[in-house]
This record gives sequence, structure tokens and C-alpha cells, in this order.
Amino acid sequence: MSSRKNNTILINEEAYGALELIHNQIFSKFNRLMNEKEAQEVYETGFLNGEPMPYSFILAPFGKRNQECLKNAKSGDKIELLKDDKIVGHIVVDSVFKFNQSKKYQNIFHANETIQTELIQSGELAVSGKFEIYSDIFKRVKEEIATVKNELNAQKITAVMLTAEPFNRAHERLIRMTIDKADIVLLFLLKSYKSDWEIEFGLKKRVMEYFSQNYLPKNRLIIVPFENSNLFSAHMNPTLECIAANSLGADKLVVGQNHAGIGMFYDQNVAHTILEKYKEALKLEIIVLPELVYCNECRTIVSTKTCPHGQHHHIKYHTSTLKALLQQGILPPAILMRRDISAMILSEVFQNRFKNLQKLYDDLFPNSGLLENHTEREFYEELMQLYQTTSLT
Repeated sequence: MSSRKNNTILINEEAYGALELIHNQIFSKFNRLMNEKEAQEVYETGFLNGEPMPYSFILAPFGKRNQECLKNAKSGDKIELLKDDKIVGHIVVDSVFKFNQSKKYQNIFHANETIQTELIQSGELAVSGKFEIYSDIFKRVKEEIATVKNELNAQKITAVMLTAEPFNRAHERLIRMTIDKADIVLLFLLKSYKSDWEIEFGLKKRVMEYFSQNYLPKNRLIIVPFENSNLFSAHMNPTLECIAANSLGADKLVVGQNHAGIGMFYDQNVAHTILEKYKEALKLEIIVLPELVYCNECRTIVSTKTCPHGQHHHIKYHTSTLKALLQQGILPPAILMRRDISAMILSEVFQNRFKNLQKLYDDLFPNSGLLENHTEREFYEELMQLYQTTSLT
């Protein structure tokens, strides 16, 4: 047991997520932990082996135990990766070297600006070499993309990145607009971070699968779950978003005009972004969509670019507002979220909320006269239907 402890590195959720993405070649065909020479090339050029590489892949684990492990490590040693008392992968040591602290913000493990500093501290020593992460999520996604691409003979693949918390009508319109011009849409479902109240990732994924199965043509939307990393959550790093989209075969990336990190500027009436450096290398077209709102004059969802009415006629799809309603157990209006999706979320978040659901259901809603058992999800859907009755309103 003592011997095993000496050959183990403890990692947190954020480090695990980054390692999972590197291992599955989401950032690059290069999927090892870099040595000093490779990292230096990245720092100086922003490329490695001809590929865009804005960050080095250097693991310098913080903590006395982790650093002791590296001090004793020799080339060829196998070091296990431990997260939450579970072995989640291993590294085969190539070299151990001193980590250049002055370059830590050019390191993938420090790329998330939203993470608290104490969660991403680095040690003095770093390790390079091949590694494995014992997860097949991205392997399954890649296989699905390849299968669907072959079945549809897909030529146009577009990526969209959403936290979808909660999934609303504006998200739906964005996806439909994207599908109209693509053979396949890759939906990168992102993890939320630093939120007062979060919808559990598994529930978000089930909502997206439900929407895809019931409201979209078959095999046109593929969900790519980024469950273990916050690197994309705040949309602070569009370069990584573009590289990830390109790595999975997309030729277009759709972003909103309010994207936090896009850094758009204009030169001679031509739009440019901070992504210009990698534009040629990635061969990726960036589509910047205007904001979508509900206009009570147009009586539909419109873009702020095409609607002639002022902002005082617009209802905006603020996720914080929708979450505030759901957090209190209130159904958002149907113009903001589909009633069946609201019902799906509330029935899982507030399980067994009503003491006598059957009586409540029978008292409120018309029925066939037969005794039927109903779920809380059905109750919310019927309640929204009642809200939408217009003859007495």
C-alpha cells in the first residue's frame, strides 16, 4: 500500500477534465504531456508540429505528496492518477523537469480564468510522457460522429457551444437556424461554473436528448458532453472552442454576438476577431449571430438586427431569470421555455413535491372518467396548458 502511495498523483476535477480532453485529441493530435523543448516551442510560436497550440500541456501537480512522487520518479515509471479516492488514469514517465512558473498562464491547466487560484496552483516539478484516462465518453462520441457522417454523406458540419442552463426557446431557434445550413450540428454541452444554483449536468443532457429525439430530424444533432471541464464554461477562450470544434470535424462554429471572449473589432468595415492568428490553420468559419428576443409586437422570436420595434417591446432570454423561476419551482412562460421541458426539469428538481398529487390532478384537470395514475411531470404540463387557456383571460 505504501509503495502504491509513492506512485500516485492526486488530481482535482479541473485537472482531470483537461487531461481527458488532451488524451482524446480534442485540442490537438498531440496527446501527451509535453517536455521542456516542446513547451518552449509553444511559448515562442503558438504552434507545435504545425498545429495551433495556444497552451502547453504541462502537468506540474501541486502538493507535498505529489512533488515527492515526481522527485522519486524515473523514466519508464508508471504513475497512477487519483481523483476522489479513485484511480482514473496513469502516466508513463518520460522526464521530470522544473516547471517555469513565469509561463504558467500559457499552460492548459491554468487556462480557465474563472477558477479560483487555489484550485490551480502548480508545483516546482513537472512530468512529461504518455498517459491514459479511463473514460470512453469522447471515444463513443467520435464513433457516433463518424457513423452519422458516413450515413448522411455529411459535408457541412457546424458546432454550437451551449451551457443550456436552462434550455430555452432562443437556444431552440439557434439550433434550428444552424441545422438549416448544415448536414450535422455538433452541440458542445458545457458545464456551468460559479452559479448560485445549477441544473445538474445529467439532467441538462437528458433535456437535450429529449428535445433532439422529439423536435428535430433524426441524426442531425449530436451532443458532445463536456461534463468534466470548466475550460469552456464562461466562453472566455474562443481559441480553444475553435480548436475543439475543428478537432471533431466541424467547418463552422456558431457564436453569439455577446460572446464574452470573441474580442471582435473592425478594420476598414471588415469584422476581425482575436482568432485571426489561427484562421488559416483551422480552416474554420466563425458565424456570429445577433441576439434573439421575443417581440410582443411581432409576436414571435426575432433577432435584434431584424426587428423594427424598440427594446421596450422585447422580452429577453436571460438564463439567470429563467433559473430564478425554476429555482423557486415556478413554470416559466411558454414563450420562454417549452412546457414539457420546464415540466421535465421541475419534476426532477422537486421530486415528490405534492402530498396528494392524484387528488390535485383530478380536481384541476378534465379526465376521461377512468382512474389513472399521473406523474409530477404530467401535472406540470397540464398546469401550463391551463395557464394558456385564453377564453377567460
